[in-house]
Amino acid sequence: MSTAGRVLIRQRDVAGCTVVDLAGRLNAQTYGELRDNLIKLTLDQPRALIVQVDELDVVSEPALTVFSSVRMRTDAWPTVPVLLVVHDPQRHRMIAGSAIRRFVPVHSSLDAAVDAVAEPPPRRRRRAVFLPLPSSSHGARAFVQETCREWNVKHRLEDALGVTTELVENAITHAGTALEVRLELHAGYLTVAVRDEDPHPAVLRQRPSGRLQGYGLQVISALSRAWGCSPAQDGGKIVWAVLSVGPRRLAPFPV
Repeated sequence: MSTAGRVLIRQRDVAGCTVVDLAGRLNAQTYGELRDNLIKLTLDQPRALIVQVDELDVVSEPALTVFSSVRMRTDAWPTVPVLLVVHDPQRHRMIAGSAIRRFVPVHSSLDAAVDAVAEPPPRRRRRAVFLPLPSSSHGARAFVQETCREWNVKHRLEDALGVTTELVENAITHAGTALEVRLELHAGYLTVAVRDEDPHPAVLRQRPSGRLQGYGLQVISALSRAWGCSPAQDGGKIVWAVLSVGPRRLAPFPV
C-alpha cells in the first residue's frame, strides 16, 4: 500500500496481473506522482496493469489522460498492457465514452479485464550487478556480448555494446552507485536497461543553438528504436533502450 499525493494505491496480484485500486482525488497536484507510481508497478512486468477507478474522484475528463500517459510511457518497454475497470454503470458509460477509450480499454468488471489480457510472448531475461568503477564498463560489455551470442542476436551486437557502454558509463559518472544491467529478448526486440540508485532522470537536452548535449544519450537515441527513463519501484531509476532484432533472427526458446 502506498500513497501518491492524495491518491491511495492498493495493489494485489490476480492471475499474474497487478490489480490496483485507486481512492482519492485526481487533479493537477496528484497527476504526476500517480503516473510515476503506476509506471513503477509495470517494471516487474506483470501480465497487465489493471486499474480500478470506482473510488477515484476525477476532477475533469482531461485528468484521465494520466492512464494513457502510463500506457504510452511503457509501450516500448516494459510492454505491459494497461486496462481500466469501472463497475458503476453510469460512470462506466462516462469514462468509456471519453477519449481515453482510444488508448486504454475500459471494462465493467475485474473478471472481464483479466479475461481480455492475452498471454504475452515469452521473454528471456538476464541480470548482472556491477560496482560504480571504470572497470565495470568492460565487465558489462562482456556480459552483453556473451548473452547476445547465446541468444543468437549477434547481428546487433555492436549496437547493443554501444548502448551498454553509454548507459553504464553514464550511471558510473552521474549516479556513482551500484548498478544493475538487465537484458531482455521479447517479440523481436532486445532491451538493454541499467538501474542505479540516483532518482534524477536522464534527460537528452538541447542548447539554445539546437545542438544536443549529453553525447552518450545522443548515441543511445541514434542506435535504438526507443529509449526512456523510468522511476524504479524501490528508489533510483532505470534507463533503457530497445533495439529491433527481427523475429526470424531469434534463437528458439527451449520447450
